[in-house]
Amino acid sequence: MAERTGPVQAQHRAQEDRVQAAYGRFIRHTQLCADCRTQGVDCVDAAELRQAWRAARQEAAA
Repeated sequence: MAERTGPVQAQHRAQEDRVQAAYGRFIRHTQLCADCRTQGVDCVDAAELRQAWRAARQEAAA
């Protein structure tokens, strides 16, 4: 497999940055949200953040 360089590498890095940012927002929320921590299920906000993370992953994989 050829190494990604130039604009392709920049695009890949930008997509991966979006995935990591979305994941970070989801994880930070679940660590700080009392409902998420004590009930063991996603609250409405966490569910939306998880969907955003999944969408970013799917976009990066396409």
